[in-house]
Amino acid sequence: MGTTNGRLALALATLLSLSGIAGTVRATVDPASIADAVRQLDADHDRAAAAVYLLQAGGERAAEQIRAAWATISLLGQKRAIGALTRLAVNHDAAIDTLITAARADDEDLRDSAFESLRLLGSRGRRALAVLVSDPAVGDRAASLLARAAPDFAIATLLEAMAESAGANRPALRAALSTAVQRAAGNANTKLRAWLAKEPAAAAVASASMGLVGLEAQRATMTSFIAYAAPRSMDFSSTWRLLQSAAAAGPSGEIDRWVRSQVDEPEEWMLRQAAVAAIAARGHREDARASLNDAYPRVRASAATALSGDAGSMLERATLARRDPWPMVRAAAVRSLRSEAEALAVVVASVDDSMSQVRAAAIEVLTASPYDEGWERIHRRLRARDEWPQVTAAAIDYVVAHCRTDAAEALFRVVMRAAPGNALTEDLNNAALAVEALRALGSPEAVATVEQLRSAEGIPPTLKMALEQPLAEDGLCARTPR
Repeated sequence: MGTTNGRLALALATLLSLSGIAGTVRATVDPASIADAVRQLDADHDRAAAAVYLLQAGGERAAEQIRAAWATISLLGQKRAIGALTRLAVNHDAAIDTLITAARADDEDLRDSAFESLRLLGSRGRRALAVLVSDPAVGDRAASLLARAAPDFAIATLLEAMAESAGANRPALRAALSTAVQRAAGNANTKLRAWLAKEPAAAAVASASMGLVGLEAQRATMTSFIAYAAPRSMDFSSTWRLLQSAAAAGPSGEIDRWVRSQVDEPEEWMLRQAAVAAIAARGHREDARASLNDAYPRVRASAATALSGDAGSMLERATLARRDPWPMVRAAAVRSLRSEAEALAVVVASVDDSMSQVRAAAIEVLTASPYDEGWERIHRRLRARDEWPQVTAAAIDYVVAHCRTDAAEALFRVVMRAAPGNALTEDLNNAALAVEALRALGSPEAVATVEQLRSAEGIPPTLKMALEQPLAEDGLCARTPR
């Protein structure tokens, strides 16, 4: 122990004496020594360590000289200087300025060190982070850090950054605002409404409203944001964001009227699609009925989804399910009929649609249906060797949901598709699902098939797992076997 202490003392004495840079800890540091210490940041390790020690005690003059020389200091020297700057930044603005510069550096390690120093500096560091929030290169990181370290302080800073050029298009600012509002100890709504009272640009308000989505305590404030920005919004991005937010906003006749106007007025299909979702979420889905005839398929599909179970549009949706030229629309329309027994025949017919996307949708609806309909068509799909994997997977789910014990032979065929050494991943996955289905059925034929598979050689690992892993209780057939 004595030897170790002696070595530490010797090392400290050496650092304090090297090149005459450092005197005693309490000694007054003269300007020449400070200037020399700044130069020694690029020297060998021992000299640089002594220089850092001296600069930490150099006060305002040291902070200013480091700032003045920063561009001429090597990257290694700049990294060494961070410790001294952190100490100096407690009292001296010049050190804060240099840490801000370091936080903008191209070198990741230097940036990390600078940001960590600013995080540790309390209120002075927060003001520096606020400066960095507007920087397009590192502002997102500064925003996230500020929102966590000083949420009450961060709210106004983040809102102002959103109001700057391109600030509304920065998702990280919205995420940081959400974090800050949730963590704030004070009344966040007061700060939010004070900013709105300044009448910021609609784009900034639309962006901020998205940051408040899902925050119940701020729902009324978010509603005010949307009511303010909606009639002022003239660009695509702002209007789209307001529609996204409107779906979660509180009651407002003004907002309802504006959303209705967006259902069919905009040229951009994405706005019409967002309006359909928003008007349905706001409890007025009947206003989306006309969108079933929209010229753009994605809008029609969204309208069909929004109107699921709507008696007033069932006939139109059933027509889309069978006749729309776009498979995405037919699939959405089929799914929208899942709770309407009167349209069951349309869903059954869609099992034989020309497109796999629609066939899979129809089988999924029938799987969840309490009616045992469509099995003959689904059985053919299950046996078809050239069927698309997603349709086969849906058919297997139907077998288990409806306890179709007469599917054992078809399931065995699915398993055999994984036998070739060049079987596709989709075939292997469906074979594993078929094995689990056989085990869930539990009929004599299914049990015999499973035992035959267990005794077979060269079974792929995926199938071995399906044969041996425990089945959940809800994975077992509960209905009377056929």
